[in-house]
Amino acid sequence: MEQDAQKGRLRPGEGRVGWAGWLLPLGLFLVALVLRAWLAGESLPFVEHIDEPAVLEVAIRMVRDGNFNPRTFLYPSLYYYLLAATTKLHVWWGIAVDIYSSDQDIPFKNNGVTAAPLLFIWGRTLTALLGAATVPALLALGRRMFGWRAGLLAATLLMLTAYHVRHSHYITVDAPTGLWVTLATLGAWEVAESGRWRGYLLAGVAAGFAAGTKYNAGAVVVAIVVAHLLHWRWAGLWRQLPRLIACGAVSLLAFFITTPFALADPAFFISQLRFNAAHYSSPSHGDFVGRWPFARYGAFFWKDSLYAAGCLLLLAGLPILARRYPAQLAVLLSAILPALLLLLSYAVHFTRNVLPVLPLLVLLASAGAVALADLLPNKLWRRVALVAACAVLLLPQAVATYRHLDYWSRTHSMVEAAQRLRALPQGQRSAAELPSTLFGGAVAIFPVERITDHSLEWYRANGFRYLAVNDELRSEEDRAAYEELLAGAEVLHAFPPRRAGVQPGPSGAILDLGERPELMAFVPHEIRFGEEMLLLGYEIQPGEPRSRITPLEGADVRELESGQPVQINLYWRGLVPITTDYVLFIHVVDAQGQRVFQRDLPPRYEDYPPSHWQPGELVIDKADLPLPALPPGEYRLLIGLYDPASFAQLPVAGGEAELPAIRVR
Repeated sequence: MEQDAQKGRLRPGEGRVGWAGWLLPLGLFLVALVLRAWLAGESLPFVEHIDEPAVLEVAIRMVRDGNFNPRTFLYPSLYYYLLAATTKLHVWWGIAVDIYSSDQDIPFKNNGVTAAPLLFIWGRTLTALLGAATVPALLALGRRMFGWRAGLLAATLLMLTAYHVRHSHYITVDAPTGLWVTLATLGAWEVAESGRWRGYLLAGVAAGFAAGTKYNAGAVVVAIVVAHLLHWRWAGLWRQLPRLIACGAVSLLAFFITTPFALADPAFFISQLRFNAAHYSSPSHGDFVGRWPFARYGAFFWKDSLYAAGCLLLLAGLPILARRYPAQLAVLLSAILPALLLLLSYAVHFTRNVLPVLPLLVLLASAGAVALADLLPNKLWRRVALVAACAVLLLPQAVATYRHLDYWSRTHSMVEAAQRLRALPQGQRSAAELPSTLFGGAVAIFPVERITDHSLEWYRANGFRYLAVNDELRSEEDRAAYEELLAGAEVLHAFPPRRAGVQPGPSGAILDLGERPELMAFVPHEIRFGEEMLLLGYEIQPGEPRSRITPLEGADVRELESGQPVQINLYWRGLVPITTDYVLFIHVVDAQGQRVFQRDLPPRYEDYPPSHWQPGELVIDKADLPLPALPPGEYRLLIGLYDPASFAQLPVAGGEAELPAIRVR
């Protein structure tokens, strides 16, 4: 099934594809999908790509509001609609498995950290599907243009290309746009080959979809015009102009079908286009800045996408392709160069904007490799040269993709920090520069915005022992405060910086401030319960019952209004290994000896009951009392510990234990 090298036409029968012809693209698609969907859960619940939350937010709003209007034109709407449909399917599934009760349960804001990691996995899988579908599309394009060898090499190379794999599992528009650009180029080549309406229709729809996913991808229409000129030449050019006009109309129709509210609100649409133009005209941020940065893009292709072998084979193959396949090269270059020139003209540059035409560049490199191998006179040498070209193209990408998948398959540093923090003894409080979603019902771990908001002395006085640090939150202003914390702590575990390439996520540390009860601000009040447990002291003040063991900073406020609840922190020490989850009772007794309120719960029943305590460990418990309205007077607080199975109490010296009395005003 080789092409005629001079005319670039398909030989008779080449268009017929049997079962073997379907199995190959299907196999390539499935492998490509596995590579791209493998890391759909990458780094979650931390969202590392800055654009994902903004794109997903639009889809969430559409689903929650039941409104098809994306209310933004920073991107066209096709990907938003596909993502909204995916989000809706996710919600239906979530309702079926009792994750959600309605559309309104989807967390709207997911910046930095998401409370809906499964939704991100669904959205990323959508991108993976579109990115993987580009592989068989490129196979079809390469086969039609240059024959099976170039098509298969190009598809395999794209399947393994690390840069494409990486960006095909983000909720972004860049990699999906490459599918439509590839299909538009396939339609353009059909026009150049046969001039049939089928080619114009495919090219028009795909070009409209490309522009409907990412505006600048609409530059692929240049390839359609060039293909029209190549086929009809001057003789039939004007006579066949209606075909080209119809293709343009189809392209516009496809764009406005996928971005319909551009017609409903043209003023807002134009204002958003102007905003985009201003954004890319102001060199304030990006992977690099400045107009016409040829060297920076060259370095990107050399080091990060095509790699050295791909760049060299592409450049070396261009003269051969120009001689043997001039029409094919003209169509490909007219699809690639306008898009690249448009990018080069910007003042702000994100290299991922190259992704829509990256498959076509991969095809050029692959076709160049095959054409160069075919220059050799001996058939054996040609085969050896082609195998060598395949090796130098595919192996570096395969290794880079493996390393990428291996790296991102490792636990995110801050997720590991949360796991390590939860594995430590939980008797005292911990503070963590981590999201609360990582800690579930852990009542003694406090997510904080900045560890440096408090001093070492404050942490120790209020019963904090462990600190989980995220170095990305450090600034010059709080560096000295952090160094002071570090100087007074032991580093239990340090996480490497990103640049080390060891683990996803920022560098950081788990710090141990040590157990220092003599520095804590609680009120000393020792009571020994048998041989198992020792009460060291308490803190008490009026206040609403809490879900976490918050610091009361040594409070000893025992006067309250009638009906006002009381917050109590109790400081315990386990004396021996404890096998029974003893229940702590607190009886509120009036002056006549009548019990007016009772609380019976194991200490730290939510997350760390006595059977979990380490021998000798200091444990802080909250024993808040939601008191009823009581008459004014003084009330005793009798306490004790008993076995819930036998109701046998642990003995106390003197026979009775109590906390200092409270007074109701």
